[in-house]
Amino acid sequence: MITQCEGITLIETQFPQLARLYKNSSLGNDIYKSIQRLLDFSKEAVADYNLNLSRKCFSLAGTLLNQGDSIVRSAVEKSFIYSFLPFTQKDEAEKKRLKFFIPEDFYKIFITQIDKGSQAKKEEHNPAPEEITLRLATRQDWIFAKLITEEMHGSALLRGCGISKRSPISVIRKMIEGKAVIAVTSGNHWAGFSYIETYENNSFVSNSGLIVSPVFRQCGVAKAIKQSVFDLSRKLYPSAKIFSITTGSAVMKLNTRLGFEPVTYSEITTEKKFWNGCKSCVNYQTLLGKDCKNCFCTAMLYTPASDEPQEQENESELEHCK
Repeated sequence: MITQCEGITLIETQFPQLARLYKNSSLGNDIYKSIQRLLDFSKEAVADYNLNLSRKCFSLAGTLLNQGDSIVRSAVEKSFIYSFLPFTQKDEAEKKRLKFFIPEDFYKIFITQIDKGSQAKKEEHNPAPEEITLRLATRQDWIFAKLITEEMHGSALLRGCGISKRSPISVIRKMIEGKAVIAVTSGNHWAGFSYIETYENNSFVSNSGLIVSPVFRQCGVAKAIKQSVFDLSRKLYPSAKIFSITTGSAVMKLNTRLGFEPVTYSEITTEKKFWNGCKSCVNYQTLLGKDCKNCFCTAMLYTPASDEPQEQENESELEHCK
């Protein structure tokens, strides 16, 4: 059975050009990141009609999928297979091209995963009729921590975007500190989660880690959690500026409704602890290359209204009326 380290070594051995493409560095020790890079490489091969190279990529992916351990197989399924789904959503010519490039045995696996994804989408729109309760997370919710962090990472991979990787321990810590909100069903299944983090002596607060279980998406859970974690931030740190960085348009819309505005990175926290959290993101090197002043995420900021400026503004209006 191929382990994570062995899988990374296989990719580096068969595709040494990947290391050169990524600044002559190794693929690291993250099997998800390694397979994602293999994915990017193989997609270019398919797009360029490079039959030999694409089949070599798929052959390695098939080996990892069939002979890898549970983590390696999961990485292939979530990162490699689903990323080719857009080919099946285009015209018939694109579908035929994909089938031509993928070996027959691997194509069957690919179609099986698509069917699973279709079924999951049906379940998303038709969730089980369970009552959902939104509340402050507690230490008793530690049982959901691993599921939550796995979904955070897996969801980011499926969207093809970067995300800082959270550990179950860090999520449990937020639950214990009373700095997280969770949505739980009457059947004791987690439906959604988010937490807050503070920086620069509580001058800045981030609303982070918003995630909704696939089964309960499109049900208004994300909107409710976003409002709840925002209210919690305002309650615990009423004078703090609240910020969020994201690549998701849905989160941006939710932030806008709450009064957030797009800002430059220089307007949010400069504390290294925050930016160190991006080390597990696939775009971390891009962030470093721009000295943490810009990246693919959009920074958004909520600034609490000040009573004094408001009074001055009202006085100015009265004088104008005179």
